[in-house]
Amino acid sequence: MKVISTSVALFMLLLVHTPKALAGSFYEGKSIRLIVSSTPGGGNDTYSRLIARHISKYIPGNPTIIVQNMPGAGGLLAADYLYRKARRDGTVMEQINWGVWYYQVIKDKRARFDFNKINAVGVAFIDNAIFYTRKDRFASLDELRKSGRKATVSVSGRQSSPHVLGNLIEMVTGQKLFDYVFGYPGARQFSLAVRQGEVDASGNTIGSGMDQVGDMIKSGELVVLVQAGDEDGKRGPEFPNVPTLLELAKTPEAKKTVQSTFLLSHYGRPYALPPGVPKERVQILRNAFWKTMSDPKLLDEAKRMNRAIEPLRGEALQRMWKETLSAPPDQVKIVQQIFGGIK
Repeated sequence: MKVISTSVALFMLLLVHTPKALAGSFYEGKSIRLIVSSTPGGGNDTYSRLIARHISKYIPGNPTIIVQNMPGAGGLLAADYLYRKARRDGTVMEQINWGVWYYQVIKDKRARFDFNKINAVGVAFIDNAIFYTRKDRFASLDELRKSGRKATVSVSGRQSSPHVLGNLIEMVTGQKLFDYVFGYPGARQFSLAVRQGEVDASGNTIGSGMDQVGDMIKSGELVVLVQAGDEDGKRGPEFPNVPTLLELAKTPEAKKTVQSTFLLSHYGRPYALPPGVPKERVQILRNAFWKTMSDPKLLDEAKRMNRAIEPLRGEALQRMWKETLSAPPDQVKIVQQIFGGIK
């Protein structure tokens, strides 16, 4: 009886621990493709390559991380790939372009994905955003508003920071101020357009903006007109003299517009897995991502690159998606105005 009991006990122990063990060893000898939804050199790419250099040590089996850029249609191409084509075994993770889920909110026909089914891994940072012009074109927002002219703005897509910020500025001021120039593949390219004088204005997150045109901002060649502000609508410490969207909003309706579009005017670095990935592997990668966000070497490297790390857990991102996808009609209307509605 003692032998039988011991065998039964060992068998039960194996049953209890096998799924976890198998999940943990799954990645040994494998590689994970980390897809970036925009062009090389921008903020999404910079954060993704930073994470790729450190996350493997926190994944059981220590898989190789391979970064692959998949720009196109403002992040729609990569989101479509993740949802419909990517392997569902946990070997494909993607940096989702911030705000691409709003195409689902407005039922755009190009949104062939469902963020209720995509598995959130986490967010590296939610960033304040700025909108700026060349000083030799417009020295201030007040000058632009009184000029009777429109500033040309380089953008990569309807959900890109300069397009969203520009539209929100127009909404809260009640003026049509900008002509948007589409076709730039990513942030590096639309920032270069401002630098070379191809356009009058553009915008970006503070981190990417200072990385790409920070020298012109510091020299005064570029003037920051507006910032999105922090979560409370207050000015960020980097630009204490630049007004926020909420400050520009003079009417109750305008203030409501700003407050209800916080997730449109701020930009983050979210990561996700396709639908159908086994739950234990989703949890493994969520845990690895979270540990990576506090890795001393990553934080030191991020500091040297002037890239902030203020992470959000995958579970919180999943809840955010759920709330956003059930937005009330007034918010949906605002998103439709900015994103262009159903195509």
